Amino acid sequence: MKSFLVSLLLYSWTLLACADPAIQVENAWVREAPPGAQMMAAYMTLKNTGSSDVTLENITSPAFRMVMLHKSVIVDGVARMSHQDSLPIPAGTSVALEPGSFHLMMPAPEQRLHSGDQVEFNLRFADGRTVQVQATVRKKP
Repeated sequence: MKSFLVSLLLYSWTLLACADPAIQVENAWVREAPPGAQMMAAYMTLKNTGSSDVTLENITSPAFRMVMLHKSVIVDGVARMSHQDSLPIPAGTSVALEPGSFHLMMPAPEQRLHSGDQVEFNLRFADGRTVQVQATVRKKP
């Protein structure tokens, strides 16, 4: 019986090692906003090290009543933000949420966030996968 349990445990670990890895999140941060600012922005890099494409569909945070995915675009020579409903992340690639590109926009929270504070984000993907992220508030990249 003992050898059966050990074999079952080793088999389970092998399955986990072969499974598509979860999305990896790197360099998550929130830009500290000046007093009175109405919006804040957050950035991070999303890495899909798996063999299947994934799509980010929803982002929430207990620190903000709303989190929106935007992309900065130039229209007629003017920088604008375009709302994005989702963000595809092809297998084996990374997508950077960074100033001047994709980013998260949030209405300012009730209590001002300062450099060094931590903010939780919950990322939900089309396949049902969720990833919890801790982002550090800082003044600049």
